[in-house]
Amino acid sequence: MNIGIAGSGMIVRVALEALREVEGANVTAISVRERSLAAGQELAERFGIDTVHTDYDRMLEDPAVKFVYIGIVNSLHYDYAKRALQAGKHVFVEKPFTSTAAEARDLLRLAEQAGRYLFEAVVTPYSPDYARVRELLPQIGPIRLVQSSFSKRSSRYGDYLEGRILPAFDPALAGGALYDLNIYNLHLAIGLFGRPDEVRYIGRFGPNGIDTSGVLTLSYDGFAAACCAAKDSDGDSFTLIQGERGSIRVDGPPNLCSPVTLKTPDGEQTFTFDVPGNHMVGEFRAFAAMYAAGEWDNCLQALRHSVLVMEVAEQARVDAGLVFAADAAWPDA
Repeated sequence: MNIGIAGSGMIVRVALEALREVEGANVTAISVRERSLAAGQELAERFGIDTVHTDYDRMLEDPAVKFVYIGIVNSLHYDYAKRALQAGKHVFVEKPFTSTAAEARDLLRLAEQAGRYLFEAVVTPYSPDYARVRELLPQIGPIRLVQSSFSKRSSRYGDYLEGRILPAFDPALAGGALYDLNIYNLHLAIGLFGRPDEVRYIGRFGPNGIDTSGVLTLSYDGFAAACCAAKDSDGDSFTLIQGERGSIRVDGPPNLCSPVTLKTPDGEQTFTFDVPGNHMVGEFRAFAAMYAAGEWDNCLQALRHSVLVMEVAEQARVDAGLVFAADAAWPDA
């Protein structure tokens, strides 16, 4: 896989470290903004990247680049992914997949039309703890309550309090707690239980209208899932699934592989996992294996899951009155 990178921020650095551990992955180019040229050159030197572009379209014109990883502000995911697909590239899009559900559906359409692999780069669906939870669910009987919490005070929250609005807290750029942190809880809940019957979102909103924390409730037949996330405070991160015959607890945030504990009347069992230190390695290895094996149907299945997650996230935004700039581009969606 010859890969071109779009972006130079923190997540790109983590992705580049992860790709070093993926057999067959070869990063050949990186595209950055003019003002980020020094950062792009530093990354190129550090990771042995041949070419640094300040024009994204020039990178897309390079026939040696077969895949594009998009690790830029959320609001540009759709546009950059669309252009890459139209240029005939396979694409990894960093989570959240898009800003709106309409954008997600359109990318699915474009990928199918072009016959190109398109993946949302999100850890949760490819993590061994997620797979183990799925395996254990039948042992705890009918589900009655689900709680997922992911709280991490943002390193940019101090700037926000002082009036400096960085992308993580900018509604024009599709920032906020729901799309940055609670999106992981959504991937977990929807991956395990499917589309909810009802979606509600109660957020704490800052002066510019962005959600700095919030509680997302998903109603299913027979139970509810409460998904909590905060960028304005720290707290315990975990998932607890309660059934009539037992419970399953994941002791850690849904973006990391964490120990899983099964409790039933027969006793308690804890499962641990031997995984790479970089939490993104697993997802990239899964993508590479899917592509190498020609598993197009599995790619589409994962894509449809990402579309569903964005549809539910948008329902939550609508419920809370959280408006993104991208909404105006799809008035009839």
